[in-house]
Amino acid sequence: MDLLSGFMVDEEIGASLFNMLLALVAGVVIAAGYVLANKNQKYSKNFVITVLLMPAIMAVIIPFVASDLKKTLSLAGIFALVRFRSIPGDSKDILYVFFSLSVGVMIALNSYFIAFATVFVVSAIFILMTLCWKVEDKQVLKITIPEDMNYKDVFNDIFDRYLEKYGVKNVKTSNMGTLFTISYWVQPKKDIDTKAFIDELRTRNGNLNIILENPDDLEIPVL
Repeated sequence: MDLLSGFMVDEEIGASLFNMLLALVAGVVIAAGYVLANKNQKYSKNFVITVLLMPAIMAVIIPFVASDLKKTLSLAGIFALVRFRSIPGDSKDILYVFFSLSVGVMIALNSYFIAFATVFVVSAIFILMTLCWKVEDKQVLKITIPEDMNYKDVFNDIFDRYLEKYGVKNVKTSNMGTLFTISYWVQPKKDIDTKAFIDELRTRNGNLNIILENPDDLEIPVL
């Protein structure tokens, strides 16, 4: 009988399960909003799963640690021991992590109306701003040249054929000053042949290093 009593669902556990189900619903809405807002862009499926499940996890954990300092410290220690990894992301992804966590905490505190009002209002605003605000597809182009090459206008004719916009980001020396690396902000024209673009640059810079990459992304810690 004592063994079976350990599996009885008391009021506290029932409330936690109810909160977890509500948090899962909220997580689905948050994740769906993120996918809809980024339907024309690349995004990480693992990140979507993270923001979907995070409210449910927070809704279950918070009630069990909120009233016990030892449990709170134990939870902090667990997070400290977890090995974090990073995925490409940007500031809006950081916002979504905080958004998802906050909703989970609000549901854990039984503030259901505020939690779901936040979910729908923030998701709607995020989707509208993302879809209506045209974002330029900027990239960073890094070209290494010999120190005796005048880089000011040497690539302009190639840039005009392949790029909508471009501008110098920074210039730095390397290899004991014998080489220069010029970084450009560039916005490629739609459906350009990237290989042909880089091949033309290589014939101009003496076949030295050329790197075309996305802007330096913020790193988002993910469990």
